[in-house]
Amino acid sequence: MNFKTLLYELSHGEWLMSLGHLNQLRDSILTGVTSKHTMSQTQQEYKRPEAIDCISFYNEDGARVNARNVNEIPEGSVAVVQVVGGMMKYGSWYMIGADEVIAQLDFANNLRNVAAILMYVDGPGGAVAAIAPFIEFGKRKRKPVVAVCDNALSLHFWMVHAVADHVMADNIISARFGSTGVMSSWMDFKKYWESLGIEEHAVYADESTHKNEIWRIMDNDPVKGERMLIDMHLSPTAKMFQDFVKDKMPQMKQSVEGVMTGRTFGAQEALANGMIHSIGSLQKGMEMAQMLAEVNNN
Repeated sequence: MNFKTLLYELSHGEWLMSLGHLNQLRDSILTGVTSKHTMSQTQQEYKRPEAIDCISFYNEDGARVNARNVNEIPEGSVAVVQVVGGMMKYGSWYMIGADEVIAQLDFANNLRNVAAILMYVDGPGGAVAAIAPFIEFGKRKRKPVVAVCDNALSLHFWMVHAVADHVMADNIISARFGSTGVMSSWMDFKKYWESLGIEEHAVYADESTHKNEIWRIMDNDPVKGERMLIDMHLSPTAKMFQDFVKDKMPQMKQSVEGVMTGRTFGAQEALANGMIHSIGSLQKGMEMAQMLAEVNNN
């Protein structure tokens, strides 16, 4: 993962994330690259950390095990994978990637002595491109997964329902769920370039009438261009998001205002609206993981 890939995702991707968090992310990256320390990092190739170094293991008694290799993991253990912060498809110095989390989940899923997986989730959302790997993992997992969440918003809300057999709020104070929606954001630099005396030209082949169609229309008719962006890209993704969550949580109260259209809800409201399965804690999540493991074994 290099800095160019990060900038590509950031500037061209569609987002399952609040605008406030997205703008904060952009500002953090733009501020960070001005420091010598961060510049030296971005010039290096980002290396994904080893899965075993990122996962915590707990034995059947709930005690943490300092496993230095797979042979030191006790039978019947619960593997804890942390998913904290915004997410892109590819990991970088700045943000966790779906590729990193999936590598950890696959690693735990294939360990003989791991009976169940617990995901601790606290995230505001991320790139649309990051969700597909979790949907695919959900299809191939062989062990029960419990998601204990502080915040599971937008991408993270979709993600936990793609992977977890049980979604639990970590608390009733800060935990929030929902934000079932999709957005696209971009910046127009034309006036800036014009102020520098730079004029941009683009020529298309006669055979390429639909290439960059939305953005070409946006230049002349922003209202029509935005409508096309919504109809062709954002709405189809939003509908997939809604349909997926409705399928996973058939008890969800879709008639409650905002449940399917982007509002966020505290833990107690989310439980009452059928958006999550329970409210507990990390310890309760561990107990649930062990219980599901017993059911799975039987």
